[in-house]
Amino acid sequence: MPNDTSVAMDQGAPRRKTRRTDRFHNPPGSPRATGDWRDLIGYLARQAFRPLPTAWPVTHALSAAEAHSELQQMSGDHVTWLGHAAFLVTLGGHRLLIDPFLAERASPFQFAGPRRFIPTPLTLESIGRFDTLVISHNHYDHLCWHTLKQIPNKAEIHVVCPAGLKPWFQKRGFHRVTDLDWHQSTARGPLKITACPAIHHSRRGLFDANRSLWAAYLFEFEGYKLYFGGDSAMGPIFRQTGFRYGPVDLALIGIGAYSPRRLLRSVHASPEEAVEMGRAIRAKQILGMHWGTIELSEEEAFEPAKRFKAAARQAGYQESSILLPPVGRSVSIRTTYEDIRLDQVG
Repeated sequence: MPNDTSVAMDQGAPRRKTRRTDRFHNPPGSPRATGDWRDLIGYLARQAFRPLPTAWPVTHALSAAEAHSELQQMSGDHVTWLGHAAFLVTLGGHRLLIDPFLAERASPFQFAGPRRFIPTPLTLESIGRFDTLVISHNHYDHLCWHTLKQIPNKAEIHVVCPAGLKPWFQKRGFHRVTDLDWHQSTARGPLKITACPAIHHSRRGLFDANRSLWAAYLFEFEGYKLYFGGDSAMGPIFRQTGFRYGPVDLALIGIGAYSPRRLLRSVHASPEEAVEMGRAIRAKQILGMHWGTIELSEEEAFEPAKRFKAAARQAGYQESSILLPPVGRSVSIRTTYEDIRLDQVG
C-alpha cells in the first residue's frame, strides 16, 4: 500500500466566518439564489409529485452485465461512470471511488426522497478492490451511507474528504481519513490529490448547514491532470483555478440539476456554464456528469446532454473532446476516445 504524505497547509484555504458560527462560505463573487420561500415550496411540491422517466435511449446506459464485462476488460488508466456524480477511477495503479451514490434513493431513508431511475450498473462487489474513497461534500447524493456501510474493509480504506467531515467517517469505522481545505493536498505515493474551490453548500440535518466544506479535486499523476468538479455553480473562482492548476487534461463536470434557475443558480451550473467552467480551468477534454440518473430538478431528464454538447461545440471543443458516456461505461484516459453520439436522445 503506498505511503500517505502529510497535508500541506495553504494560505488560500477557506476561512470560517466566525468562531461562534463556525461555518464555511463560498468564494467572493459567487452567484446567489434569487428565489424566495414561495419558489422553494413550489419547487418541492412539484418534485414530490413528478413522475420518474420510464424509458430512455438505448445509448444512455449499459446493463449490469455489460458494465461489469467492460470494466473487467479494461487495462491501464480509465474512468468508469457509475451514474450521477459517482466514478471509479484507475490512475497509475491506484483505484479511487468518487462520490459513490449507488443506492436507490438520495436520502437518509430508504422509503422517501429523490429516487434514481437508472439502475446502478455496478455494485461495490462488482467494482472490486479500491484503495481510496474520495467525497466532495456531505449531500446524500454524494455521501451515501446506504452505499458506504457495505464497504467490508473500512479500516483499511484511505478516505479523502473536505474539512469538517473527518469525524463523520471516524464514527462509522473509517480510520484513515484525511480532510482537506481548499488548496491543501495529500498524496498516495506519486499520485497527488488536491482539494480545489467549488461553489455550493453542505447540510445533512436541520442544524449543520455549512459546518463542513465542499470541494472539487485535482488528481495528478506523472504530469496527467484529472479534475473532478463535485457539485458547483459557475463563478470567477474557476478562472483562478485554471491559472493556478491548469491546463487540465480531463475535467468531470456537473451539467444537470439546474432548473429552476432562480433557486439553483447558486449551487449547480447550467450545461452552458459547465462548458464555461471547463474553459476557465483550461480543460482539454470535458465529460458531463451529474445528469440522467436521478430526478433532482425540473429540467427534462435528457436535456442537459444536448445543451452541453451544443455549447461545447460552440466553444470550440472538438467532438473527441466532448465526452458523454453511457452510465456504466469505462473510458480509457490518456488515449483516443470514441465519441458517444446522442442522436437517439429524444
